Amino acid sequence: MTAVQFFTPVIAGLIGGAAGIFLQGRITKDVKVLLAFSGAYLFALTVLHLLPDIFDIIGKTGGYFILIGFLLQIILDYYSKGVEHGHIHHSDQTAHAFPLGIFISLFIHSMLEGLPISSGEALSHSHHDHGNALLINIAIHKVPEAIALAALLYHFFESKRKVIWYILIYSAATPLGILGGHFLIESGIENPERIYAYVLAIAVGIFIHVSTTIIFEADEHHRLSWKKIIAILLGLGLVLMV
Repeated sequence: MTAVQFFTPVIAGLIGGAAGIFLQGRITKDVKVLLAFSGAYLFALTVLHLLPDIFDIIGKTGGYFILIGFLLQIILDYYSKGVEHGHIHHSDQTAHAFPLGIFISLFIHSMLEGLPISSGEALSHSHHDHGNALLINIAIHKVPEAIALAALLYHFFESKRKVIWYILIYSAATPLGILGGHFLIESGIENPERIYAYVLAIAVGIFIHVSTTIIFEADEHHRLSWKKIIAILLGLGLVLMV
């Protein structure tokens, strides 16, 4: 695990948290465009790079673990209420109870996203380590995700300092996941490449759920603006360049 892997998600989360406080609960069209970009990037990365490596290493067994990840994200999404997709519901904003379920589910979601980043070191030379590409996407996606979370927390605390502390805790989840993946692979277990593929497959199930939800839930009228279409095309194009 490198310093770049550790600090990038934290910095991205803090940037999003500061923006969420500034916006005070308003998810603007620009934030939704950024979400569309990150969703398209993640979807293309998954289809073009991650899925082929998974099936190349563990075959059709990978499909079962992808489904596990997909179902796990459905459960997390139930408790997070779609905050990772940039959703903030009015009833959530005015709630007087701390959104513990939302915070915990987002923390788990962020940890699972980080698991495959450093554990990709287990891949042999016949495969690719997609850790850097995943790190770029998580950083991009974490900004609007943190904006939505910070906006929600600000309505509860009405204290910028407390919101920043909670955003810092949330942002540390991804480095913890990266560290956990590293220790898993370096623990001396047999055939770490297959273990990496299982971990990546679960993460890919989560990625498929998140990316498709972001792309297809364009807006309340289920229409894509030209800005979002351009953002999606740029996200798809960036994967071809990474």
